Amino acid sequence: MAILENDSTIVDAILTDEGRRRLSEGIFEIAKFSLHDDEIVYSKAQQASADSKFQTTPIFEATTDNVKALKYKLLTLTPDASTTSGEYTHLNVTRLVTQKGTQNGTPQATGNNAGYYVIISTEATYNDHYQGASSVDVPSGFLPGYSKIEISRKEDTAIKVDHGINDDGADNLLLSYQDTLPIELEETQFRVKLDHRLGRLATPDGGELKPIFIDDDYIATYMITTGMGDFTEVISKSSQAGSPILGARGPRLKLYVFAAPNINTSSDGVWDALGRDITSFFTNGTTTAKAIDAAMIVEGETTNVNITIPLRFVKNA
Repeated sequence: MAILENDSTIVDAILTDEGRRRLSEGIFEIAKFSLHDDEIVYSKAQQASADSKFQTTPIFEATTDNVKALKYKLLTLTPDASTTSGEYTHLNVTRLVTQKGTQNGTPQATGNNAGYYVIISTEATYNDHYQGASSVDVPSGFLPGYSKIEISRKEDTAIKVDHGINDDGADNLLLSYQDTLPIELEETQFRVKLDHRLGRLATPDGGELKPIFIDDDYIATYMITTGMGDFTEVISKSSQAGSPILGARGPRLKLYVFAAPNINTSSDGVWDALGRDITSFFTNGTTTAKAIDAAMIVEGETTNVNITIPLRFVKNA
């Protein structure tokens, strides 16, 4: 790692592994580029002498890790007269939809698994705890990921993501939940990144979505658009409580995650290499679990939609 001098302007271009591969094959060509401001901590803007604090913020060398690079992209927006004074006062935020009821969300797990979606990765594990005379109820945030058919069978097994203006519109009565999100803030193409060794994305009809690319670190990239059937839905404008986004909302993204064949098995090879054992994980049956923690990343192709979703894949030890 290196820190670049901040008293001069430097263009620091470093190729990713995929870029070097294409360069070696003679097929590397720059078609477009994107700028970002990942190194800026905007909470400093609310402190005294914010300008000087920004000026002394170190600029880190570009990273070749495609999962971490360009997480927060810069946007150029040209709002129309329907916004306040022809300008935006807010940008999109991205939120998980975790509340049941009006929001129709999927809660995350609680307790020692708080903040995770727990993917039950083998059918034997599911049956041991949640089937039969001594079974218990499936806890909130635990999803039947041992089967792409089971994970896509119910609405409440989808991981749901909303984006939009997180403001109630009380000050200017524009871009409230009853308004349509401006088209240049509405995301219609979502990139989803997930470790292909651990998880896959199911289609709403119980099939498997094919990634557009798998890199050398086993990170699969999927492209989901609003034209792909039940992966997205329009949020009703009848109630503000229908989304964690207070103001105008874009289309809701729904993701069905199931365990990859590498871990949906009785073999412990991948589990021992990438995970750990957690004692007293389950409340009945085999109480010790093997667990692998991972993250699923959702990014907007044209907007600032961006969220990292913690996943915990588990099976009986």
